[in-house]
Amino acid sequence: MAKQRRNYNRLGTVELPEEEDKRITEMIEEAEKELDETRVSFRWGKEQLELVKRAADLMGIPYQTFLKLAVYEHALAVLKDSDPLVKRTLDVV
Repeated sequence: MAKQRRNYNRLGTVELPEEEDKRITEMIEEAEKELDETRVSFRWGKEQLELVKRAADLMGIPYQTFLKLAVYEHALAVLKDSDPLVKRTLDVV
């Protein structure tokens, strides 16, 4: 898959304070990283989402992070249970 890039308008040379220049550079780098990520969206009932938010709160993490962690760990468990070869490969990871 080709890597996506945003087309930024060139404004010419602009003098910025060092701290602001560093902050803007970091923001641009973070935005570029996000282009490499895949977004997933789905619909859930209000009760399910509230349950997930409560569990995430107990762990002290954002619910989005909790969801990614829970889904990833479950996928690993399913794969390990499904095939001994996959289990050996995943045990190395």
